[in-house]
Amino acid sequence: MKKILSLVTLFVFSMGIALPTFAEAASQKLIQPINNARITAGYLNTKYQQKFGFKHYGWDLVSATSNRTVWASGKGKVLATGYDGVLGNTIIVKYPQAYIHSTKATKDIVIRYNHLASIKVAKGQSVTKDTSLGIYGNTGKYSTGAHLHFEIDTDTVNYQYSPTLGSSSNIIKAGTASTVLSPKSVLYTKNSAPDNQQIWILGDGYQSSTEDNLPIF
Repeated sequence: MKKILSLVTLFVFSMGIALPTFAEAASQKLIQPINNARITAGYLNTKYQQKFGFKHYGWDLVSATSNRTVWASGKGKVLATGYDGVLGNTIIVKYPQAYIHSTKATKDIVIRYNHLASIKVAKGQSVTKDTSLGIYGNTGKYSTGAHLHFEIDTDTVNYQYSPTLGSSSNIIKAGTASTVLSPKSVLYTKNSAPDNQQIWILGDGYQSSTEDNLPIF
């Protein structure tokens, strides 16, 4: 048996086939929440901060088509839903054992989704990548047009705390940025059916030039 395994390993490496790490094999890969997405504001974008006066700890996305559906990124559980007085219709989902491809680590994470026009899930509900969370919109105090704002956080205990807010609202509370991750370090693009995902930057300086270079899943 050991000889067979050794021969298989030798073949794999001779063919240049990349084997998944243990962390990768034991985790789930999370995909982008809008299938045909354009990034309109990137993570910690300088131009955004200069215009609005505060840091942007997530991504703003719109659809390149007329479909404004926001999908779950993988297997998870809804922790909270409702209307936040500042960030509008909000959903928070916990995704266990998410693979962080930038560091090759596995972590439980939460994603906070804001500015939704409508919410289609309930607290306590289990979700998969095929679950429609809602429709993105223009709700909330400071939204300047229909889009999805979302943040990825490794603090799954204080999941309602966000560095976006300087003072707490009714759902989202003022928090620190120490546990927040760039979406680019976590998300994948699933370009196979039925998702057929694509992603682009808008190209107006509110995104980095490589921010849409997500790995393919």
